[in-house]
Amino acid sequence: MEGSGADACRVAEALKLFTLAPSLGGVDSLVTIPVLTSHAMIAPELRKKMGVTEQMIRLSVGLEHVEDLIADLEEGLAVLSRKREQVGVAD
Repeated sequence: MEGSGADACRVAEALKLFTLAPSLGGVDSLVTIPVLTSHAMIAPELRKKMGVTEQMIRLSVGLEHVEDLIADLEEGLAVLSRKREQVGVAD
């Protein structure tokens, strides 16, 4: 996603249906920030070569209704728009 690593965390934390957790092999939708979880021990230079950025959000889609998941993602991303409006940054 566009933005910073902090923006990616804001979006992940704003989601209601996606649980902030690494993949546990279940049927629930999950969200994670790879640089903080699965790729945390990899050197930043190597992560960059791999295409794993601080802005990367990983989704594991479960069995919830697709419309609910889309709405949750839209609301999560809206957090960034509201933040930009508060600091006076134009989209």
